[in-house]
Amino acid sequence: MDHQAQIDYYEGLLAKHGDSPLALDWNSRESQRLRYEILKELFLYGKKGSGITVLDVGCGFGDLYGYFKAEGLVNRHKISYTGSDISPKILEVARKKYPAAKFELKDILTDRQVPQYDYVFCSGALNIRTTGKEEHLELVKEMIFRMYDLARYGAALNFLGEGMLPVADQDDVNSGRYFFFQPELILSYVRFVCGRYILRHDYHAGDFTVYMLK
Repeated sequence: MDHQAQIDYYEGLLAKHGDSPLALDWNSRESQRLRYEILKELFLYGKKGSGITVLDVGCGFGDLYGYFKAEGLVNRHKISYTGSDISPKILEVARKKYPAAKFELKDILTDRQVPQYDYVFCSGALNIRTTGKEEHLELVKEMIFRMYDLARYGAALNFLGEGMLPVADQDDVNSGRYFFFQPELILSYVRFVCGRYILRHDYHAGDFTVYMLK
């Protein structure tokens, strides 16, 4: 993964849009919230429901924490939240926005000292690619394996879905900065490390979520 290219991309959007979902390449707060609503269901499937630790990979402004807080989940589940990201400027915004949360400048793929968390989330961070197609898929595979390894009870990731789009040729679909995934391919990665999993492809025509459970 080209870390600097990713940092430059998001910090460029931050300079243009400020504290807005557009700075994280979300179309709207509504679409961001919809994905969070699906991600939170991991708590229903996991084996621990209170006093839980959460890692939000590629956390951006920490808005997943903001959603948990607004929904009363932080108090209900007694959530201890940690957000990790590779962009210093993005994390500056996150720390000012949510001073009660913990944020770390960290890449979980290269930092082998990351502790385990009860639940690990990644929302949208894998949909932007700054390398070739095969290199990006290799990154996604590594991230799936690493997140599952770090999770005590479960991990959840969401992806832009290629299957529901009106473009048949995947090479054409993935020619730009966004990467659209085939659910079957992602499941092939998941099955390699995980025996209990759920695919949600019912909440948005161009998006799907995978839960990996232990």
